[in-house]
Amino acid sequence: MNSRYIPVTDASAWKAADLQNDQSWIYRFSDKDIQKLNAALARVRHIPITEIRKQDFDIGHLEGVVERISMQIEDGIGLAVLRGLPVLDYTKDDASRIYWGLGQYIGCPVTQNSRAHLLGHVKDEGVAYGHTTRGYNTSAKLNFHTDNCDIVGLLCLRAARSGGLSRLTSAMSIFNLFLQNRPELLPPLFEGFYFDLKGEQLPNRPEISTHRIPVFSDHARKLSCRYLRNAIEPAFAKSGQPCTESQRAALDYFDHLADSPELCFEMEMQPGDMQLLNNHVIVHSRTAFEDFIQEDQKRHLLRLWLRTDYRPLATEFAERFGPGTARMGVPTPLAMEQIQS
Repeated sequence: MNSRYIPVTDASAWKAADLQNDQSWIYRFSDKDIQKLNAALARVRHIPITEIRKQDFDIGHLEGVVERISMQIEDGIGLAVLRGLPVLDYTKDDASRIYWGLGQYIGCPVTQNSRAHLLGHVKDEGVAYGHTTRGYNTSAKLNFHTDNCDIVGLLCLRAARSGGLSRLTSAMSIFNLFLQNRPELLPPLFEGFYFDLKGEQLPNRPEISTHRIPVFSDHARKLSCRYLRNAIEPAFAKSGQPCTESQRAALDYFDHLADSPELCFEMEMQPGDMQLLNNHVIVHSRTAFEDFIQEDQKRHLLRLWLRTDYRPLATEFAERFGPGTARMGVPTPLAMEQIQS
């Protein structure tokens, strides 16, 4: 074992059986909770969804619940599910308002694409998943990855006809098994890889990251993970630096561990489920799905990328899109102008 690396021993290093055997990470809304959310909704129906602020959306006693859930996400297992929102009783706009309002108590929404979308729609748009596209608008199986935020949230409005299981793996447990079984493969992951920015780079900046982004980053006594093989692979050719044998072995072993039955926890999201993940300690994926034919029955999830500033991040790890873009999601020119002004 390499003495340079120390195993992660806190609650974030879980295995699939741990989540299966103890489901205290699931919070079920009570009738009282729903009444409070409905009252909060009634006060914000006149406000455009992304203009709703925390002070507009009074959740009363639920504020303490959300605080405890936030601590679980930040310092616990890195995961929470809020279950039981009766989304089939709401219009999609009203469900979106409740979801956005609750999100305001957890973090600050950041942009999810170069079009500056703050509330994403995860649904099949009939496009093919590949190195040049992002997978959330397809029905394809998604590989394990992290997103460009502190917390990623999903609200299930409609489930698929079949498939579409959410798959979660602790990146901290992946690290521990690297350390235990293949420590010689850790250096390439700490050195990192160039990322293809998939056409979402800022104006006059390269189409790949300007530096290698670590898969594992140890900073201020916190280990964090950033992994997106679908962005790493095309960057090898664009950077002019082919993948080495040790890099390939490290990436393959990461995928093997993420997909292993010992580590990977699968859950079927039900309509009304809100799933919240600590993006720095969990990698996530999804199985392929078959959808309904009727448009109003098709699988549809709402997505939030939230910024909390809670976890310390090294600059080279955080600035995927270049200098000044840490914790910005997918930065847009307007957002950069606002920060610099």
